[in-house]
Amino acid sequence: MSLAALLVQQKSQLELLLDITQQELELIVHRKALELPPLAEQKQTLLTQIQSTDAELANHPERERLSSDYLPQVNSLRQLVEQCQEQSQVAEQLLEQSLNGVRQLGNILSRLHERQSMTYDQKGHTKGINKGVGFKV
Repeated sequence: MSLAALLVQQKSQLELLLDITQQELELIVHRKALELPPLAEQKQTLLTQIQSTDAELANHPERERLSSDYLPQVNSLRQLVEQCQEQSQVAEQLLEQSLNGVRQLGNILSRLHERQSMTYDQKGHTKGINKGVGFKV
């Protein structure tokens, strides 16, 4: 495959990755976590394809032309990669904040429940354990 064709292929792959990343972000913002796994599978498949295209570009006999003749296209691809990384970081931060909120709410509910006492799990997060009915601590 020619360098030009590989660059066009990678551009379309990166544009699709950016679209999937934006969809992920929207799902997180709208709290539709159950719709994330299929999107994550698509993203993983696409990342594998992007790696394959990268390998083809790296092993191409005319790869030196990437830093001269095809420099504008390469720079455009780098910008797309940066956009994807930024979107992924924002989505990751939102997801972490959401998980922390859920964890805090769980802790509050556990504290309110009188038959439970608090302990820590392996990750250092608090969790309630049920002492059972009729036991007094």
